[in-house]
Amino acid sequence: MAVAGDLGYLIYEANLLFKGRNSSVVVRIDGHTPISHSDCEAFSRELSRRLDEAGILPEYSLEVSSPGLRRRLRSVEEFRRFRGSSAKVIFRDGDAQRVVKGKIEGVDGASISLRDGDDVLAVDFESIKSANLEL
Repeated sequence: MAVAGDLGYLIYEANLLFKGRNSSVVVRIDGHTPISHSDCEAFSRELSRRLDEAGILPEYSLEVSSPGLRRRLRSVEEFRRFRGSSAKVIFRDGDAQRVVKGKIEGVDGASISLRDGDDVLAVDFESIKSANLEL
């Protein structure tokens, strides 16, 4: 979305549901610094203005938010970005499924390193089923 780039945000997720007069636009914005309530307001005002000018949707509801404190980690780049943060990772280990909670130590290629106390576990990104930041 051009609005995000123009205002210095990243799009974490965007969904558009066409239902005539009940259409809805849901956008989660991200940034290189934490997203505040005023960031969401500024993005919402500008996106709404542009949607109204374009006349694409006659009536719609708009919801803008951030991914939140327990955001999903979806890419190697996001693991790299949140190095040093606590995360909960569910991954396949052979035929079993494992869950580990620890600090993201780093990324080496497509392998994520997590520290759980004195132990450091390397997890191949391809084996991760889900991962979220933890508080």
